[in-house]
Amino acid sequence: MTSLIGLAMCSCSITQTVVEAPSRINIPKNALFISQSGTESNVLQTLIDLENNEMVVLTYNHSNLINVTRTGIILNPNDYKHSVVKGTDAPFEEEVEPPKPAIVEEK
Repeated sequence: MTSLIGLAMCSCSITQTVVEAPSRINIPKNALFISQSGTESNVLQTLIDLENNEMVVLTYNHSNLINVTRTGIILNPNDYKHSVVKGTDAPFEEEVEPPKPAIVEEK
């Protein structure tokens, strides 16, 4: 029984992956995290590079950093320091059939 509980606990554990960017990629060293969004295959994180106040978007596929987009957009970090981070994901709508009209039998 104890091994069953241990197995259940291990399967519920959360793992954390540290992503190391190659040295040739210009990733911000000091940044303010603004938001995170996702698609079916990617996770995108938006940050402010605090060295030059530029908005930067990091794109991850699984645990691999696949793209760093330096937007050239200058933001004021003070506008974002105490804001609540709210993530958004790609819109998903489940197809729902409209209810069928009830059949009323006449007597």
